Amino acid sequence: MRNPILTGKRVYLRPLEPDDARTIAEFEAQETDTTIFSGGRIPHSAIALRKLFSDAFKTMPPDTVAFAVCLKEDDTLIGQMGITGIDWVHRHGETFSHLAPGGEYRGKGFGTEAKHLLLEYAFEHIDLHVLTSWVFEQNERSAGALAKQGYKPAGRLKADGIKRGVYYDDLVFDVLR
Repeated sequence: MRNPILTGKRVYLRPLEPDDARTIAEFEAQETDTTIFSGGRIPHSAIALRKLFSDAFKTMPPDTVAFAVCLKEDDTLIGQMGITGIDWVHRHGETFSHLAPGGEYRGKGFGTEAKHLLLEYAFEHIDLHVLTSWVFEQNERSAGALAKQGYKPAGRLKADGIKRGVYYDDLVFDVLR
């Protein structure tokens, strides 16, 4: 394992590194039936992601923490997840996650295990109190995963996302410490 922050049974979280940019850019470029990009798709190049990764920690304390999700058995990068919009006074933030598209890693519990590690980090290591997350209404798989991870429905944002010219509601979930 390379520079693990938290370790589970099959996956571990480590800081994103500039060398991860190419793999993450390839993940983001592949649209699946569960992805939505508000305002249209804006692909990131590996160069742009390298800059994003290096700029993320220029403010202290940072308002975003991001991790690579890797397999313990061979260090394969299978996704990214983290917390953005961290409010250090009110102790809240918004989680995000993205596993590699396709069936190789999805639906096998890797994302759930990694998200539990992220929640442990948020609540036990940086002392956050509440985390929110959102999915677009057609993404039943992600909504179900959030429920398995302890999130509860918190609201609905009407017509907040658009995909191929059709507006969709966003479902908001939260989890308290």
